[in-house]
Amino acid sequence: MERRNTNGSKKQESRFLAAYEQYADSIFRFVYYKTSNREQALDISQEVFTKAWDKAVKGEEIREFKPFLYKIAHNLVIDYYRKRKNVSLDEMMSEQGFDVPYQGHVKAHTSAESRIVLESVSLLDKKYGEIVTMRYVHDLSPREIAVIIGETENVVSVRLNRALKMLREQLHIT
Repeated sequence: MERRNTNGSKKQESRFLAAYEQYADSIFRFVYYKTSNREQALDISQEVFTKAWDKAVKGEEIREFKPFLYKIAHNLVIDYYRKRKNVSLDEMMSEQGFDVPYQGHVKAHTSAESRIVLESVSLLDKKYGEIVTMRYVHDLSPREIAVIIGETENVVSVRLNRALKMLREQLHIT
C-alpha cells in the first residue's frame, strides 16, 4: 500500500512539474495584468504554485491544473486588494491605466485597437469585464472560467454573450 502512495505522489509530482512548466508564464501574466506590479505579480505567482503544491502533497486530487491554478491566482489577487482597502482595482485602472505587455509581432495599429477594446472592457460592470478578460486576454475556456469564479458554465456563457453585446454597442460595431 505504501508503494501505491509513493507511485501516486510521484505521479502527482510529475503532473505538478508539468503544470508549472506549462502555466507559470501565463499565471504570472494573469496576475501582472490584475496588479500592474511586477514584484507583486512574482510574489503572488510563486504563492499560487506553493498553494497548489501543498494541496498536491496532502493528496488532494487535482484533475485539471489550469483552472485550479487560475482559481488560486484569482483568489490571491482578491486577497491582495482586500489587504489594500484604500485602492481598488477599478480605481487603479482608471487612474493609472493598464498596459498590455508588448508582443514583438503586434503592429502599432493593432496595439492601439487593443487598447481601445481593453478600455471599453474596463467600463463594463466588473462581473462582465472579468469574464471577457479571462476569455479573450488569458484564453481560458468558459468551463475553466466557471471553475475559477465559482459559477456554472451556462452563467459564464450568458455573461460573456451579454458582455460582447455591450462592447459592440460601446464600440458601435454592428
